[in-house]
Amino acid sequence: MNRASPRNMNTYRISGVPADWGCEQLQSFLNDQETVTDAEIESLAYENNSKSQVATATFSNSPSQLQYSCSWSIPIPRASNIKPNRKQYLTVGSDFHGFTTLYTPSSKDHKIDVIALSGLGGHAFGSFKEKDGSYMWLRDSLPYDLSSGTDNRPIARVMIYGYESTVAGSKSMQNLEDFATKFNASLQTIVNAIKIRPIILIGHSLGGLIIKQALISLSGSENKDDQKLIQAVYGVVFFGTPHHGMEIGSLIPMVGDGPNRFLIESLNYSNSQILTIQHRDFHKALGGKGDSEVFCFYETLQSPTAQQDKFGAWKMTGPDAILVTKSSAIHCRPWEDGAENICALNRTHSEMVKFKPNDSDYNIVKEKIKGLSRRALIARGLANDINNDKCNKFGHSANGPRCYKCGEFGHFANDLHCYKCGGYGHYANDVHCDKCGGIGHYANDPHCYKCHAYGHFAKECSMR
Repeated sequence: MNRASPRNMNTYRISGVPADWGCEQLQSFLNDQETVTDAEIESLAYENNSKSQVATATFSNSPSQLQYSCSWSIPIPRASNIKPNRKQYLTVGSDFHGFTTLYTPSSKDHKIDVIALSGLGGHAFGSFKEKDGSYMWLRDSLPYDLSSGTDNRPIARVMIYGYESTVAGSKSMQNLEDFATKFNASLQTIVNAIKIRPIILIGHSLGGLIIKQALISLSGSENKDDQKLIQAVYGVVFFGTPHHGMEIGSLIPMVGDGPNRFLIESLNYSNSQILTIQHRDFHKALGGKGDSEVFCFYETLQSPTAQQDKFGAWKMTGPDAILVTKSSAIHCRPWEDGAENICALNRTHSEMVKFKPNDSDYNIVKEKIKGLSRRALIARGLANDINNDKCNKFGHSANGPRCYKCGEFGHFANDLHCYKCGGYGHYANDVHCDKCGGIGHYANDPHCYKCHAYGHFAKECSMR
């Protein structure tokens, strides 16, 4: 059987991959399934919990189990020499709802998290994929372009987040606040990690509004985990986000009197109270000038609008229009309205986040994200981080000590090294706290979320 051309192949997410499996073992397991033809593993990365992995894959022909369903669960046989435990499954799906990790660097190199959200009527993976191709820049390029200065090892975990945003025929009555609440709940898996890295958020269209609403909610919360999250977020990159509304004339006939009509109407240019309130509150969500950075890309190419054909199907064949104007796309924070924080892309609304290999527009976007990441490592790292002009890494000066044993800075090879956690200055049998990663105390000892010390609670903190 001839292999399908890339443009005709769908990408699927495979969840629940055992942590000790590699690409070859996963590919072999899938190809052993009766309905699978020529499975190709495109990525394999640890999920947020690090107990399992998630993959993206293509098949020459869609398995029959997925032709009438969006997911397929495959039991993983138990090894005969392992005592009974929870039954494991691989889940193959096409909706990509929730988080999907596209790339995870080694724990030693992992310095930053990048999370991307698609727009209205979009798809978490497909919206960022090359049109009529298999290339997906968030998976295939960005992780390798965000690297350390000396050895070019990737430093960023890259994730996408998916949600149900179908326009025509939707049965969902979710609004912006509902989307944001669920996104925040999903972000809690990041807080549960021993170490929280700086976060860069990427939002296309409606995805950008969800990010804004989520950050507003986090900033107003007194919950310590929410405060950790909002403090970790350093930068947001918006692509065609309708901060001040968008053209919805062709969308209203699509939704009719459906339950999602309120969501669509809340995106209108004319007097959207929701967007007005959001715009006001977002100014304060990430602190003042210098505490964070926001960058806005806007479209300059007209997009086809939705139109119903003679069979009743909705297709993008209507009159061309700019869906999100420049004034709406850059209507963000007042101190970030200069050329250093806004940029035009001569693309349609949907193609703003669809790049091909070696795309000149991707190079522009890449450099903006690289700059944000570099500055995030300074701003969200230690207060005395120094930009080392010798190796382009942070947290030490060029003439600082370097350990030839582990390659890290700030200590010598004869200092104590712990093989348990990879740190230095203590032994492996010293007490390790599973809660904050500190040494010399237990996880159930009092921890203060205000000053991040232990031995007292926040209400007793002198910084209160």
